[in-house]
This record gives sequence, C-alpha cells and structure tokens, in this order.
Amino acid sequence: MDDDKLIYLERTPRTRAERTPTVVLLHGRASYAKTIFSIEGLLDARNHVFALQAPFPSARGGFEWFVPKKNEEGVEGDEALLSKRLEEMAKSEEFATATIKELIASRGLDPELLFLIGFSQGAAMTYLLSLRGKLHVRGAVPMSGFLPDEVRQWPEVSTTTEFVVAHGDHDEVLPESSSISAHEFLLSKGIKSEYKVYKGRHKMSLDIVRYVNSWILKQAGLSEDSGGS
Repeated sequence: MDDDKLIYLERTPRTRAERTPTVVLLHGRASYAKTIFSIEGLLDARNHVFALQAPFPSARGGFEWFVPKKNEEGVEGDEALLSKRLEEMAKSEEFATATIKELIASRGLDPELLFLIGFSQGAAMTYLLSLRGKLHVRGAVPMSGFLPDEVRQWPEVSTTTEFVVAHGDHDEVLPESSSISAHEFLLSKGIKSEYKVYKGRHKMSLDIVRYVNSWILKQAGLSEDSGGS
C-alpha cells in the first residue's frame, strides 16, 4: 500500500449503461474489505463497486478506521488514547479521500455519481467523508453506525449529500438511538436525510441492501428494470 492510499477490492460493471454510479463500501471495526465486499452481488450490475480496507490493525483482529473512545475494558480513554483517536481519524479521512479520488480518476468515472455505504465504524467514516465536502458524494448510507462527536463540533459541514440513515431494530452492539441522533443532526443542518429501520441485529439485512440498491439507482437517474444485479 502507498503511504496515502488504501487497500481495496473492486468489481467493474457487469452491464454498461449511460451512467455508471461509483459505490464505495466502508467496513466496520475489526473487519476487512472482503467482509463488506460480500454484498457486491446484491448491488446493481451497472455500479462500479469498491470496498476500502481501513489502515489500522485492530486490537480485536482485522482493521479499524480509528480507536474507539473507550478501551477494551469499556473504560473511557485517557488523553493519550483520545489524541490517538483524533490522529487516526484524520489519517483515515485523508487516505480514504485520496484513494477514492484516484480510483475515480484512473477509471474515468463520474465524480458526481459517487455513493458511500458504511457499516458500523464504516458508517462513521461515511459521515466524515460526506460532511467534509472534499468529495462530491451524491448519496451516503451510514448503516448501524454513529456520528462521531468530533464531527458535531466542526464549525461547518457540507450540506450537498443526501443520506439514508439505517439501523437494525435489534442491534446488540450500537443502540438505534445513535443513528436517530445522527439523522436529527443532519436535518438540523438542512441536509436531506431519510431514516430507515430494518429487522435484524448488528449486521446488514437482505431487505435493507435491496432498498439501498434501489435508492442509489433512483439518485443516479437509472431505472431498476434494465440493469439487474
């Protein structure tokens, strides 16, 4: 991996169309790009799909985007841990932004048709990347995740991305209130956001992925009956 680029997996479009949405998948903590990439077969064949892998090894195995505020014992972190969190958050944002820009440019993709789907800690990254405004994110789907407190403290956020905030109704890892709060924050900033509850625990369900797939097609101006999956 280059110093400022992330490891990624890629699925090129299986069906050509007049427009090609770019869908970037962002995995959760203690996971891998291949884990979230497993949903690519459920996404429309006209999409160009990437899954990025977080840059930092996780104490739980796999990789993470940044350390959590609490340590493995559930105790609120000290100043050193919180400083590390901010540093890793900034680096992950920088690396993901650079990687996405390079992939779009090198593949000749439309930078205005970028969509992000993030799960759990990957959802937090979806908020970071969309609200910063350095990428032209058409649509963002933070799923079963949370909006980092650090973002709430930004003096300003980009308001151009449309969101679908989704959360499982039996999530045993992150409470649904974390996504409800994030959705309310987006609305308070004048950002278009839809809230969706889906049945299930801390994982993606088939139904929510299908819904998101249809939503992306609609945002990209593509019909559902001509691309397949």
